[in-house]
Amino acid sequence: MSHSGPQDTIDLKAIFARMVGKWWLFAISIAIALAAGVAYIKTTPKSYRVKAVLRMSEGRRSSFGGQKEEFLRGASYLKTDAELEDEITMIRSVSNMTATLRKLDFTIGYFVKENFLTKEEYGTAPYVVHMDTSSLQICGLAVHVKVDTLAGTWRVSAAGKNVHLYDLRTEKVDDGFLPKVEIDELVALGQPFKSKYLSFNIELLPGRAMKAGSEYFFFLNPMDEQLRQWQGITEVSPMSDESNIVILTTGGEVISKQERFLDMLMATYIQSEQDKNTQKGKATIEFIDATLAQSDQRLRQAQTQLQIAQSGGSMGDAASQSGAINQELFRLQDEEGRIRSKLSNLNALVATMSGDMAGQASTIAATGLDAPSLNNLIDKYNQDVQQLRTNELNVKIATAPIIALRRTVQTERDQIVQSAQALVHQTQSELGALQSRISVLQGKLYVLPQQDAQRRIATKSYELTEGIHNYLMEKSYEAQIAVNSDQVDKSVVDSARPDPPSPIAPDKKVVLGGAFAIGFIIPLLLLMLMDLVNDKIGGLDELKRLTAIPILATIPSSKRKRITPDEPKSLLAESFRTARINLQYLNANAPRQVVGMTSSTSGEGKTFCSINLATVITLSGKRTLLIDADMRRPRVHEYLELPDGPGLSTLLIGECTVEQAIRRSGIQGLDVITAGPIPPNPLELVESPRMAELFAKARERYDHIVVDASPMGLVSEFKIIMGHVDVILYVVRQGHTRRPMLRNVNELYHDGKLPHANMILNDVKAGDGYGEGYGYYTK
Repeated sequence: MSHSGPQDTIDLKAIFARMVGKWWLFAISIAIALAAGVAYIKTTPKSYRVKAVLRMSEGRRSSFGGQKEEFLRGASYLKTDAELEDEITMIRSVSNMTATLRKLDFTIGYFVKENFLTKEEYGTAPYVVHMDTSSLQICGLAVHVKVDTLAGTWRVSAAGKNVHLYDLRTEKVDDGFLPKVEIDELVALGQPFKSKYLSFNIELLPGRAMKAGSEYFFFLNPMDEQLRQWQGITEVSPMSDESNIVILTTGGEVISKQERFLDMLMATYIQSEQDKNTQKGKATIEFIDATLAQSDQRLRQAQTQLQIAQSGGSMGDAASQSGAINQELFRLQDEEGRIRSKLSNLNALVATMSGDMAGQASTIAATGLDAPSLNNLIDKYNQDVQQLRTNELNVKIATAPIIALRRTVQTERDQIVQSAQALVHQTQSELGALQSRISVLQGKLYVLPQQDAQRRIATKSYELTEGIHNYLMEKSYEAQIAVNSDQVDKSVVDSARPDPPSPIAPDKKVVLGGAFAIGFIIPLLLLMLMDLVNDKIGGLDELKRLTAIPILATIPSSKRKRITPDEPKSLLAESFRTARINLQYLNANAPRQVVGMTSSTSGEGKTFCSINLATVITLSGKRTLLIDADMRRPRVHEYLELPDGPGLSTLLIGECTVEQAIRRSGIQGLDVITAGPIPPNPLELVESPRMAELFAKARERYDHIVVDASPMGLVSEFKIIMGHVDVILYVVRQGHTRRPMLRNVNELYHDGKLPHANMILNDVKAGDGYGEGYGYYTK
């Protein structure tokens, strides 16, 4: 069970220290990134945002300042009930955008390339292209133009694959395409260029010359491509939730082009709204004029009857006798005229609305019907027709909602016809009853002098017909005045202009800030990745984080292999002297005579630390014995430059005594037992009783015993030697010992199987944290 093992995590503190040490790497990376950012800013065309403001409604007011509904009763053709969202959709609709682009000269896009920077020219190009509209033209391909005025020629070049063809007359892209296009020809100035799929001429503009070293080319942009482009970059949104003012914005490289597009878009939309209002007004005028023609015919008939009646003689006193009858008769005749006018309007409505809807549905006027329920049906029908028109403007094909709305409009037409026919029958019944009453009154008048009665009847009939005729003429004049003087309630508040006046892209702050961040992050990620991949212990702080075992001392990196008595003040000697002092005061009440030195694997400086620790202990005046117990890879005799001879292996097999195995090291007070010849069975030798006897005798003769044991991570001898030592020193080498190697020793320490264990961090590089634990005991 693992309790406290090395963790493969990122050491942020170590990374920060490494960042400080690698500051030059960050400086170079940031400098390169900033240079790339500056190059991007210099070589990227500037992009601007252009804004315009449009007022969608200013209240339904006529040109005379009064309400239109009051100025012309029933003139619903002047009303626009579309919601603001619908009107915004209509501004960006395919039809409005297409109508706008047809008024502009955006079909040819002019470009120039200077110093690796390609930018669009609008109104500043030194030439104008005139395409041949009678033939198909290649589109979406850069056509390069180079003029040589001295030679009197101009060169046309273009190359591409899978190039589409475009018909300028129909504004449609042909279904086929050219697999490969290669054009490179010279043409005399003033002569058009003609090929199978590219025919055009250029007009050189005075005062504008092509710059030397610049590359000029143009594109033929199909209408569908223009439409997609401008719909994609044009936004229309209300200024606020309660405002009738909308903001139109677009963006691009050429300010003048964006401004012209927005201004033309608003003008086209306003004109289309004006045309719709005019069309509705004219339809109403036509209806009134048709009714007026019928009234004119009836007026002439009444005038003829009056002339006949007046030719019979002058008026007599009979008028006073029939006053009451005539008064009632006149009232009924007035009512008859009103009913006849209503009946005429109903019949006209039935004739207009009968049958299925063919083509585009149109609105109708509810004039003179005097039927609230029918008027409501007509108003609902007009609203649905208006909605249908709006939807059909936005969508070229018949979608399910449009088909459903068409059916609704047709159903409403049928309902209007049925309601009108019912009212026709009802009105005819009313007219018949009224005519019966008039006939009765007229019969009473006939008992009066016949001529006088006829004159009165003819006079009243003429006056009534004349009144109706004058009323219709008045309404006709009013409608014409209203239509001709009416203006749509939409107006331009602000023409298109840059907002803000400075470019919005590339944003210098964003680009340079991003470049700085990238230049900083790349080396940072590199260091973090290196720290994550590198599983070797990098320093004291990392070792503290990876283990709970106390750290006795840190040993600096040194070219010296051992401490000599003539250099007691060297940095290496001071570090081992620190280890000796810490060892002396560590667990002062516990035995600490025998020190066992081990490590995870070979090459970590275990023998180096054993010899030098034994040396500084000896130099402090203590009799010390150094035992090389690593019989698999003995190194002590090489460090001390001792010749081969009896050692621990010969002692344990009984071929020599302890006295014979002990050898002088050359330092007064330091004796050595080398490993001796490498045995085939070192584990069995370590387990022999002679090993215990050796330690018992050594404890009697020496103040301290330093045992250079085998690595505990590789072999098992050290587990036996642990029973003979008082203090275990585990050597970890910076940049060499791998983190997973500490897992075993951490588990043993956590389980209490390594009492009095300490660590020594060996080979600490200068500037990598050496000295953090120097001179005092650290954990």
